[in-house]
Amino acid sequence: MSIAVIEMSKFLYELPPDRIAAYPLDERDASKLLRYVSSNNEITHHSFVDLPGLLPANSMLLANSTRVMAARVFAVKPTGGRVEVLLIDPVAPFTDPAVVMSSELGSTWNCMMGGRNIHPGMVLTHDVADLTIRVIDRTGTAAVVELHWQAGLTLAQLLGHIGTLPLPPYLHREVEEVDADRYQTVYAREQGSVAAPTAGLHFTDRVLENIRQRGIVSEMLTLHVGIGTFQPVTADDARDHAMHAERFGVSRTTIESLARHFQSAQPWLTVVGTTSLRTIESLFALGARIAQGATIEVGTVHIDQWSAFDISLQTINREVAFEALVEWMRSHDVSTLWGTTSIMLAPGCRIAVADALITNFHQPGNTLMLLVAAFVGHPQWKSIYASALSNNYRFLSYGDSSLLIRSQPA
Repeated sequence: MSIAVIEMSKFLYELPPDRIAAYPLDERDASKLLRYVSSNNEITHHSFVDLPGLLPANSMLLANSTRVMAARVFAVKPTGGRVEVLLIDPVAPFTDPAVVMSSELGSTWNCMMGGRNIHPGMVLTHDVADLTIRVIDRTGTAAVVELHWQAGLTLAQLLGHIGTLPLPPYLHREVEEVDADRYQTVYAREQGSVAAPTAGLHFTDRVLENIRQRGIVSEMLTLHVGIGTFQPVTADDARDHAMHAERFGVSRTTIESLARHFQSAQPWLTVVGTTSLRTIESLFALGARIAQGATIEVGTVHIDQWSAFDISLQTINREVAFEALVEWMRSHDVSTLWGTTSIMLAPGCRIAVADALITNFHQPGNTLMLLVAAFVGHPQWKSIYASALSNNYRFLSYGDSSLLIRSQPA
């Protein structure tokens, strides 16, 4: 397929360091909310607690239920030197983080590792939990390790004792007590992420109840956020950037609910966060290919980087794609679909499913800026970010929020 040049220099802006929110507000839903409407380029300013009234009644909200793991562990080399290990994703005996975290069996993980003179075969230890970390392979900061620990504890319980949450590096601080609660969404369920789906951090039980009272159906899917979410784009042209793969899961019940909703009188869909958007657009690509007759084997689902640019899918709408996906799941007796996605959403791609996006304000020049520009247009994203900066919005993970609207309600 032919994809136009995506110059990363066009997706930069000046972010003063003092605009990066180092800590959350006292109340989750007290954050500011910038509302942007594509049809008339209108920007208005609200509080996040106002969100339910800004969404169409009887529409749908889709969010990511992943939970951040306490995946950062400090171990000791045989020589006594300290080593930082950040668990990324399991490779054995299972690849589902939630399953591995609930197990008492040893497991093998891809990880990031900081420390010198660490080589394959070295055994790292942690005295408190009788934990051993055997290094299987290491290249630069990337490593593969094998974990073993004392009987009677699941890995989640073990990490609950000795691990810490891996806060984003741009916060420039260590984990504190407040982060244990506030760096998780109130609806976090499936353990497996090394970063929070931060658009969801603003939601409270109050906001969710007010959403329900407006007849808005809330559905959940899971995308486990990997370390690649912080990976900078070093290429001048984003076409030369290799997107990281992340694991996603969604139940057949949710897919069926989406398929019915897209055929309803009010088919509007608001997605919470870039992770939910990447997942729903990945599911569209999968369903569209099934609708075109592609053979997809259970257990081999992967959505490639350029799926959203595939012009062969342009004739398929979301109703057809999700109905095809429902039928495929039924015929293959799939109750929960698991797969991986490397999808890149950037200017020039097709956003096929989402009508509105709730998202925080992102770092200059990364793939999330490309996603925002794909959703609202280039250079429209610049006016949004300029307005946020001039109105004293707080940026990045613990910062304020935006509601970006592409479509008009039915």
